Amino acid sequence: MHVALDGQPLLAPLAGVGHYTRQLIHALARVGPSHRYSVVVPHPPGALTRERASHVGFAESNVEVVIPGWWSTMRARVERRLGRDPMIRRGADPPGDLFHATNHVFPFRVRAARTVLTIHDVTLLLFPEWHPARRLAMMVPALARAAARADCIIAPSHHTRDDVIKLLAVEPERVVVVPEGIDPVFAPEEDAEVDASLAPLGLRRGDYLLFLATIEPRKNLTRLLQALESAEPGVGLLVLAGGHGWNNEAIRDAIARLARAGRVRDLGYVRDDLRRPLLAGARAFVYPSLAEGFGLPPLEAMACGTPVLTSSVSALPETVGDAALCVDPTSVQALAAALTRIWSDDALRADLRIRGLARATLFSWDRTARLTLDVYRTVLEGAP
Repeated sequence: MHVALDGQPLLAPLAGVGHYTRQLIHALARVGPSHRYSVVVPHPPGALTRERASHVGFAESNVEVVIPGWWSTMRARVERRLGRDPMIRRGADPPGDLFHATNHVFPFRVRAARTVLTIHDVTLLLFPEWHPARRLAMMVPALARAAARADCIIAPSHHTRDDVIKLLAVEPERVVVVPEGIDPVFAPEEDAEVDASLAPLGLRRGDYLLFLATIEPRKNLTRLLQALESAEPGVGLLVLAGGHGWNNEAIRDAIARLARAGRVRDLGYVRDDLRRPLLAGARAFVYPSLAEGFGLPPLEAMACGTPVLTSSVSALPETVGDAALCVDPTSVQALAAALTRIWSDDALRADLRIRGLARATLFSWDRTARLTLDVYRTVLEGAP
């Protein structure tokens, strides 16, 4: 089997879909070594994009990175703006028996290939106010077209599967749930190693709450900051780690005000090698997102042995099970009470640590890859 995968999400800096795509490819190569995998990355037209693409590479012998020519990439962009699914090919040779688009839409068509599409969530349709107008204008029609033509759609949770079937009018038999996995790097770390990593940041193990996500409206940071101000005075520092997304001017103002008061530290986008010590060193991980198609960061925190406070909405309760403290993310009062409780209740944190470590063992990228390979085989063996 020769599988082509969309490499566009791998352009730096990696966000959630980029981490999913990279981990999935590594795991596919590991658990399906007899198959070939081509990662199709758009041609870098300028110095900035060349720098973003420079790190896209895989050491596995059965994985190749394919960069179509400049003209093919430019033509694809024009066709996409005209509302058509563009075509990218490697000369006369299609890049695979099957093409897997990992980021909601097909960025290009692959001639003579069957198609698999991962839809991580449908917030474009459920909450259009959380997305820029330009993204909505381009992505909403493309999402509908992609869902209509995909041979199979992968959803990371039953919650997202139900949304896809309902909102995109997709036949239930075309939508399969394949949960995401946890990178083995996320595991409990020795106290001395955590301390060594945190010291240059001016942080101490157990003395802060951690929020790790892109700073954007759907992550609900405005309410979290309000809850922090309303929580008991003893609740410690809130550390923010994540790049700044769109429409976050008011959030940035609130962050700056609380930073001056010593209640918040904003680290911005952090390197991958800092994510584990930040998670392992936190007193608790807080993730009050308003909507998630799966919710991987809470699981990564659990795998590090860190107690988790998260939302009781969307796919998050399905993902975390009974191993997290779940709260209504729209209630500042409920968030404030939960922050106080998880900060001050030692017995609660100890219980959540045990439950979280057990929950995390249920999710691995190897399992995700095996289930994804099952999808590929079903698609290739089925009728066109």
